[in-house]
Amino acid sequence: MTDKLSRRLAPVLLLLQVTYVLLLTVAVMVLTPDTAELDHPDASAMETMLVPVATIGIIVALAGAAALMGLEQVRTRTPRIVRAVWLALVALGQLAIAGRALLNVLSQPSGPDTVIGTLMIAGALYVAVACALEVRGSSGPTRQPAHG
Repeated sequence: MTDKLSRRLAPVLLLLQVTYVLLLTVAVMVLTPDTAELDHPDASAMETMLVPVATIGIIVALAGAAALMGLEQVRTRTPRIVRAVWLALVALGQLAIAGRALLNVLSQPSGPDTVIGTLMIAGALYVAVACALEVRGSSGPTRQPAHG
């Protein structure tokens, strides 16, 4: 049951995170007043490229993990080592998200942000554990098909 729950709920949570990153990216691009010249007079080409590349990398990592956990066809066609490394890195990222959200929750008074932060912590920890269980399951002995 845990296996089915993690293979159904964890991909949904990962896709919610992808949606959140995309919405946040659009909001920052559209809703932020143009004070870039005042705040950062001469942004280098490296600084200008870093945010979009990091955002795309995060989206690919999260969506890939959702596919690896939620789609049997993707899981079986992906080499075991790639699957294990990918999910381990996503699990570490989820632990970082949970840690940062915990710091935010502890640093502010109780309110709606505390509830949202707590849900973020729970979701990130759930995904991290699901990724770890999937890695653990994928590193087990390979079963040979019976020859008959």
